[in-house]
Amino acid sequence: MRDFTWKGVGYDAGVDYAADFLSRPVWRPDDVRRDLRAIREDLGANAVLIMATDLDRLAEAGAMARELGLEVWLQPRLFEARPDAVVANLAEAAGRAEDLRAAYGGVSLNVGCELTLTASGLMPGPNFAVRGMLLPWLAPILPLANLRLRRLLGALARVARERFSGRISYGAGDWERPDWSIFDVVGLDLYRTAANAWRFAGDVRARVARGKPVIVFEFGCCAYPGAAENSSQAYGVLRWRGGEGRVPARLKRDESVQARYLEELFDIFAEAGVDGVFVWAFSEPVLTRSDQPGRDLDLAGYGLVAVEPGDGPERWTPKQAFHTVAARYGATS
Repeated sequence: MRDFTWKGVGYDAGVDYAADFLSRPVWRPDDVRRDLRAIREDLGANAVLIMATDLDRLAEAGAMARELGLEVWLQPRLFEARPDAVVANLAEAAGRAEDLRAAYGGVSLNVGCELTLTASGLMPGPNFAVRGMLLPWLAPILPLANLRLRRLLGALARVARERFSGRISYGAGDWERPDWSIFDVVGLDLYRTAANAWRFAGDVRARVARGKPVIVFEFGCCAYPGAAENSSQAYGVLRWRGGEGRVPARLKRDESVQARYLEELFDIFAEAGVDGVFVWAFSEPVLTRSDQPGRDLDLAGYGLVAVEPGDGPERWTPKQAFHTVAARYGATS
């Protein structure tokens, strides 16, 4: 079974998913540096995919990661923007990434994530959440959505090449069909669910067989019964209004669900010959843990650690999946 070239973890440096939902509400460089050190030393990862909406955060976290010896993929995430705004934002991000690459080396650029859902105007729906819910019923218009996506990715690849001299890729959803000839690496966001489990391993092998390096930039699961069967939408148990979150009071924690799911997908990806993997995610700071029924927002998160509520420096507790990843990466480092 082939080892992964990139043994990675996704790191959320702060994404504006909606007007009242910033995934990392407080930016504390000491917290970020500690997290990245844990990714390198405790998990045994050699790479990190850093995503953020704020490009200052993206660049600062990238510099920290390189100083710790992690190879870095930078991914700007700008939600609900029209294609021209996505391109303009990527142009600035590519310039920041090139400065970082020139200073440190070991920096690559991921130009976006599932843009048919995260950008505005490629598929019907007023926002990311609604487009995601509509996706199972949008099969008839996927050819048109993918045509729009390829046009946008063409513009993104051009501006990235103009400003950045390193490796570039894209994080494609399972329903997206990019033109991979314009990228250096095939980049996939892959979630095995009850609906696609019968074909999942075969689909992965088919992607690898095309010849270019393949990286799974995103895969993961929540830690409650039933999450594995709906992994890509398992966060849907979260209800967020006015800056406050709730999950169903009946929802129970089962960290073995998340750990087992990751172990099984590691095996599938390794057997298929995937070149790199990035577990989603190290932490999701806004989704804090609680013993109060309905308030354990970590159940709707994909983090390898559960963030504890409170002010001041961030505190977290490793979940069972943390040790699963550490054993997998440490065993092959």
